[in-house]
Amino acid sequence: MIEDDLNLGTTLRGALEERSYSVRYLTGGATVLKELAQFQPDIVLLDVNLNEEMDGFEISRKIREVSDVPLLFTTSRDENTDFDQAFSIPNTDYVRKPYRLAEVLKRIEKLVVKDTPVLQYEIGEITFYPEQHKLVAEGEDVFLNNYASEVLVLLCRNKGNFISREVLIETVWKIKDTKLKEGSLNNNITFLRKYLEKDPTVMLESKIKLGLRLRIEE
Repeated sequence: MIEDDLNLGTTLRGALEERSYSVRYLTGGATVLKELAQFQPDIVLLDVNLNEEMDGFEISRKIREVSDVPLLFTTSRDENTDFDQAFSIPNTDYVRKPYRLAEVLKRIEKLVVKDTPVLQYEIGEITFYPEQHKLVAEGEDVFLNNYASEVLVLLCRNKGNFISREVLIETVWKIKDTKLKEGSLNNNITFLRKYLEKDPTVMLESKIKLGLRLRIEE
């Protein structure tokens, strides 16, 4: 959730958490892509008017470069151009302030239900079943450990974009001192490459400073 009005944001966060939602609350969009990779939300609530250089629409376009997560825009503005701009972005909804909590909850439910979680990823000719921690490559079933599976989920969700090694380690191993798990990450990447690169169109790229990227040649 991105909302720069602390009173409103805190109130909405509390109301959502009372209903068993897990909420990551930001007051601006500067770190949204890093948070998106780490938190992996089912939906993003996004205020259009923010007291910073980027407004909610600009932030949403950055999000769309890496994710198709549902977006729920909130705004006090009442302009047709805003309405049109919001719905020009795929998988979105729009609610005007002041809103009723019941309305926000209904719109969240509608978007999350519509955006049924992906049960499998097609990686070229390879299929990845994250819930089973399984790859099917050339008719062979390959079972992944928990860490390799979680790393691959992040790479699939951000396909075509680099994710830093630090973000991968912080997210998967849940530690801040990322140097402690660099070897574990490398071992799991080596294991994944062994099977992913059975398909010559699939590349698991590593670049200094940028991190790792899953890329599939068309």
